[in-house]
Amino acid sequence: MDQGKRLEVILRRSLCAKVLLGLLFLVTGCRQADVPPVAPTSVSTLGTTSLAYVVQRGSVTKILEFSGRISPVEEVPLYFKIGGYVKRVLVQPGDQVKTGDLLAALEAEAEAEGPQNQIVLAELNLAVAQAGLSQAEEANAYAITQAELLLVLAQEQLARARALRATFTAATVHARVGLEQAEDQVARAEIAYQQALARPWEPTEVRDGQAFVLQQARWILEMAQADHDLAVANEEVYQRDLKIAEIAVKQAEAQLTELKKGVDPVLAINVQQAQQVLDWLKESSQIVAPVDGEVISLSLYPGRPVEPFRTSITIADLSAIEVSAPLSNDQLEEITEGQEAIVALSVHLGRTWTGIVRRLPYPYGTGSSIESPASPDNSTRISLEGDLSELKLGDLVRVTIVLEGKDDVLWLPPDAIRTFQGRSFVIVQDGERQRRVDVELGIAGQDQVEILKGLEQGQVVVAP
Repeated sequence: MDQGKRLEVILRRSLCAKVLLGLLFLVTGCRQADVPPVAPTSVSTLGTTSLAYVVQRGSVTKILEFSGRISPVEEVPLYFKIGGYVKRVLVQPGDQVKTGDLLAALEAEAEAEGPQNQIVLAELNLAVAQAGLSQAEEANAYAITQAELLLVLAQEQLARARALRATFTAATVHARVGLEQAEDQVARAEIAYQQALARPWEPTEVRDGQAFVLQQARWILEMAQADHDLAVANEEVYQRDLKIAEIAVKQAEAQLTELKKGVDPVLAINVQQAQQVLDWLKESSQIVAPVDGEVISLSLYPGRPVEPFRTSITIADLSAIEVSAPLSNDQLEEITEGQEAIVALSVHLGRTWTGIVRRLPYPYGTGSSIESPASPDNSTRISLEGDLSELKLGDLVRVTIVLEGKDDVLWLPPDAIRTFQGRSFVIVQDGERQRRVDVELGIAGQDQVEILKGLEQGQVVVAP
């Protein structure tokens, strides 16, 4: 049998059974053939009259019924994240709001020991962090200018040093050539002087003249050696100065590169963190609409003290409604998300809507018991289908869910079943005799209990 039809049948059967049962309590002595199958009959035994039921075959359904109310699908509790005193309340119940609208705010300043003083301290911390960053950036900009100037000077010094390379090289070469020439002159003078000494017939004046020439050559050699040593020394000094100039340029370039990286990143991080703290505190001292909707509850007024994370305003989208019901753990264990339900207005049970169990609270379903620190939602949510124009926010409804059902089975009303020491049994009426029969039960519905074993269709069972 279709789930929706089964639910409708159950509702009609429940209403009819209750009416018929009331009438039968007023009417006695009726014959069994005149009584509908779902109602008890009267049986007279040994001068007493008892209610009796006939074992029947049909459909047995186990259902769960509970009450709920029409609620918005999206209902958002809003709260301040810090405590303080309310300064402004900009909305009233029934007002329409848009995402981002400011709804309420706390005082911007408070006593030194008040929670709102945190904003003042956060603003001061931000100003100090920003000042430190600005000073560092200004100092860094000045240092970059100085480093650029030093680099230019170092580059000019290096250029001048490199320009002198040819001069020192030429001086060294010239001195080396002069030295070599002086050495050659000394060698020639020595040969000439030795040849003069080897000729005894030469006049003394000639030998003395050769000796003087040798002496002059030696003096010239000493001066050439001195000039060469000086030239070499000057070139070594030049090479050292050139190396120093090159190092100075590299150092200036490295310093400029490092300065252009910017100031210590910790200073910028300090500003960012201080700004985040201030933004959080300001956000925490305000209530801003996170979604479009209507204000459905408000518990604020200017000057009132408030505690953090306690719901102060609730907004909802009233264009989308569903059933919200607080269920016990035992009830939650019986149902699952996705099950079909029949929803009826409590003031008009004949008007019904089809629903689906959309969400069960944790741990029974996908809902969470910690969705909001201010107002956890532990309700069961049932979505509705069809035209919902007759339903109003807050309407009380009756929800019926089929948990289990079987067709073409034997059944009796629950009132016909007796239990003793954990065993289920019935009293069967056989003519004028009554006997006890143990039974095995199956599905236990609200008005019917499935009989698995022990009875046959048509048997009469005497109620307790």
